[in-house]
Amino acid sequence: MTLSATGQSPLVNSTPTRIRNLGHLRRGDSVEARMDNAVQYRGRVDRTAPGVGLVWIRDDADGSRRAISTQDCTVWRLPSQQA
Repeated sequence: MTLSATGQSPLVNSTPTRIRNLGHLRRGDSVEARMDNAVQYRGRVDRTAPGVGLVWIRDDADGSRRAISTQDCTVWRLPSQQA
């Protein structure tokens, strides 16, 4: 396998991906919640409730638990950070 100049496989997505179905998220996924394309929160998924459009994250800024509603925000999965 060939690695890019950044040391990642060219098959690894390096841009955030909008999540339209919360069922695709898993605990520990790194996400952003955006409103009008501005980042409101960034953190790791704690729990999801796809049926009601909610995802709970641990906010990277202060460690607090936040409920994010897909009626208020768009949710974006961030690329995994590989060491």
